[in-house]
Formats: sequence, structure tokens, C-alpha cells
Amino acid sequence: MIVLTIHTQAASFDCSASNVTRDIDRFVCRDPVISALDEQMGTIYQENYRQLSPVNRATFLNSQRQWLSYWPQACLRTYDAKQGHYQSEEFAQCAKYEYERRIKELPIRVIHNHWKVFSVARYSHSTADMQAVPEWVKKVQHQLIYPQIELEGLSVDDQRRAQLINQWIVTQYKKVGGSQKTALNENDMDTFLWLKLEDSGSDVMSLESIYYFNSFGAHGNSALSHSHWSISKGRELMTSDILQGPWPSLVANEVYQGLLKNVPDMILINSPKEVLPSIQRIDHWNFYQEGLEFTFSPYEVAAYAAGIPSVLIPWIKLRAYLTEDAKSIISSMKKPYEH
Repeated sequence: MIVLTIHTQAASFDCSASNVTRDIDRFVCRDPVISALDEQMGTIYQENYRQLSPVNRATFLNSQRQWLSYWPQACLRTYDAKQGHYQSEEFAQCAKYEYERRIKELPIRVIHNHWKVFSVARYSHSTADMQAVPEWVKKVQHQLIYPQIELEGLSVDDQRRAQLINQWIVTQYKKVGGSQKTALNENDMDTFLWLKLEDSGSDVMSLESIYYFNSFGAHGNSALSHSHWSISKGRELMTSDILQGPWPSLVANEVYQGLLKNVPDMILINSPKEVLPSIQRIDHWNFYQEGLEFTFSPYEVAAYAAGIPSVLIPWIKLRAYLTEDAKSIISSMKKPYEH
């Protein structure tokens, strides 16, 4: 029998013996680190829940309920049901990691001066394809986390603009397969799809998408992409909105030289021509005050150890190819280069 020796004010719920009947609740109450994290998470959840409209409160609540069911299963996956898994150090470390990540996802952010952005999160498990995964993998994990803008409290014009952006965000994650369960719903791998919305300027919103998947080999892999929205145009930006003329050959050479400098021992390409297809796609672009950044997913141009290689081309080198729209966009860029 497990004897609870913690204070009842710990955790986000009453830890008195009469209220704690599940093994997972006993674990939360007994472990001081997880109990403190649970209490912190409960406070942050309530603070942000109160800032949302009724319809978004329901969405926020559903995300939290899914996570509460998801994380114990994620941390129990490697254990036999007869083992004392709740007492293991591995389970406690996994719980700590899952709580800390959820705490980071909960806060509402403010962009575009006053637009509130909250995260919609979906968590699930699906039965693993036992012919494709190791024996210990009974279920595979899926996560989808994407932003939405709170419409309540905005002017009519801002509501219209924000609603278009919300719809655009949904189309972006569905391109990766999110219309199924949460991410790709593959039964032979864990899948995680995370999207984040940021201001790139007074008229441009940028959406970063990271798709991470793990098929239980030596390591997982990830794919990074960016998409950009013009608030004034009410549509996604295209390469032709920013650059015109014979810019690809110049940029290809600059990017190739940058890669040789940044990841000299890990580069997998042999000439500027090999980056041409990628640099002409706006999903490889990121806007900064100082210039246009070109990013590449692991293995795209360099070895896995290189991570996500990137090269920044200063705007001054691109000025002969900038459109009039681009000049206006650049003048209001807010993001400093951080790499």
C-alpha cells in the first residue's frame, strides 16, 4: 500500500487520501517535483482560460483534457503492466519533461500589437504496427499544436483579417496530414507537428512549422518550413511578391558559399545549382530586419549533425531584385536576426 505523506495543498487538486484513488494521481501527489509542476500548470491554465471567449474556452479545455490522458500513457509505454513503473526514475523524468513542455504551451501570446494567440493542442495514441516497430512499442504517439487568434474583442475589420489567418493556419497543418488524427497518424512512428505564429512586420505574419517523426531508428528526423501571410492582401505571400528578375542564380551562389562557411565538414551538396529548387520556394524563407534567411531541413543540404542549416543574405545584396511591395515590407520588419 502506498502511504501519501504530502501536504494537501500540493498539486492542482486535493491530495487528501479520500480524493486520490488513481495510481497516476498518487504519483503526482507523492512526487514533490511533479506535484509542484502540476500546481504551476493548473495556475497557468486557469489564468489563460479566463482570457478566452466561451467557444475558445471549450477548445482550450479539450486540449487540456487530452493532455491529461496522453502524458501518463506516453511515459508508461516502455513498461510491463506488472512492473512498479510509477516508482521508477525514468517515469518521473518523463513526467517532468511532459509537464514542462505543456507549461510552455499554455500561455496566451500577444502579436500584432493586441491580437491574442492561444495554442490548440491535440494528443493521441494509435495502435502500433507490430511488424514495423520494436517489440516494446505497443502504441505510437501523436501531437499536433497550432495557434489560433482570439476574435472576441477585436474590431470588425480585425476580426475579418484574423479569421482569414486562422483558416490559413488550419490549411497549413492539413498539408502535412493533420486532417487525420493529430499529425500524420502513422502507425509505424511517433509524429509531432508544432506550428508557431509570429509577427515578421506590421503587415506580415509568419508561420513556422516543425514536423518531427521517430520511427525508432538511431534518431528521429524533422522537417522545417515557413509560410507567410500578408495582412493587407489577405492572402499568403509568394516569392514573386518579394523578389523579381534573375535573382535565383545570385542567391544560389551566396547560399552555397554560406553553407560552405557554416557547415564545412557536413555539407552534402557540390554546387550552387543544387540549392536552386529549395531557395525558390518561400517555405524556405524567413524574414529579418537584416536580410532574407534561407533555411534547410536536416539532410536536405547537410548531414544530420548540422541540424537546421541556414544562411542570411543581407537585403542590400538583393536590392536590385526587390519588388515595391518588398521594399515596403522590409521597412517594417520587426524581427532581429538571432542565429
